[in-house]
Amino acid sequence: MGLRPPCVIPRGLQTPRNRFRTALPGSKIIRMADSIKFRWLGTAGIELESNGERILIDPYLSRFPIQYNLFGRPVPNPGLVTRYLSPARAVLVSHAHFDHLADVPNVCREFGTVAYGSSNTCAILRAHDVPAEQVNPTRVGDAISLDPFEVRVFPGKHGRMAGLLPFAGKLPARLDPPLRLSDYRMDTIFSFHVRAAQTSCLIWNTPDTSAIPQADILFFCPLWGERIGAAVAEAAQVKVLVPVHWDDFFSSLDRPLHPMVVPPGWRSPWIRRMEPRAFARAVNTLLPEVRILIPEILKHNTM
Repeated sequence: MGLRPPCVIPRGLQTPRNRFRTALPGSKIIRMADSIKFRWLGTAGIELESNGERILIDPYLSRFPIQYNLFGRPVPNPGLVTRYLSPARAVLVSHAHFDHLADVPNVCREFGTVAYGSSNTCAILRAHDVPAEQVNPTRVGDAISLDPFEVRVFPGKHGRMAGLLPFAGKLPARLDPPLRLSDYRMDTIFSFHVRAAQTSCLIWNTPDTSAIPQADILFFCPLWGERIGAAVAEAAQVKVLVPVHWDDFFSSLDRPLHPMVVPPGWRSPWIRRMEPRAFARAVNTLLPEVRILIPEILKHNTM
């Protein structure tokens, strides 16, 4: 039996901008045949690139201050879209919460990108005057061809806060942008399997493994816990696991990166910060053959 592969922790996490420090040894670059590039955009945002073409999943760059959870109507910043993103063929929206959807109308307007999402997602895009030909209602089971990307849509599940689903249900009768954060209400939640350049990526937004497809790379939120993360990675037979949606998305991109505060639950401690480094170590203990890559925000990774 060989040595356990180390977790992969890019040095960029120790730059002044990203002061959340990790210190796992043995970092190395992972390369696969017919490589695909990805960037973590912060929160749940991902950019995948193959053969010069890109798709986006849940891009959220505006990162509204936390007080907007209760008051006001924040305006998404189109300048951040043009500053940090490049033209993309499509944007896949997992669900209609603001931290997954708020910047998508500007992505569609700036680049002519086509969006795919649930009924609530499409209604919010139309309320922002995104042209009808750029808005595509999506359902579980759909197969979407976006050459060179092939996408399959799977079900997802949102975590609860103190036993309740946050901002869920029917949309307000009137949607007048700029919207309140509570106006971004989720209905259906999706997971995505994306294949390009003979490499497959799994954006898996549920702890359920019953219908999970195989993939090379798994993007997964540590909030579900290390045992569920390991079970999902094992069921999908992945080579690499990338933790996402662990950062404080109420803090702007020009500030140091910090882990998010975990939504309150029923176990102690009730208020704590997410710990992606601890998640990585725990998963690697359970699945030593899987490499864990904690990505540096907005930096390219070649897999």
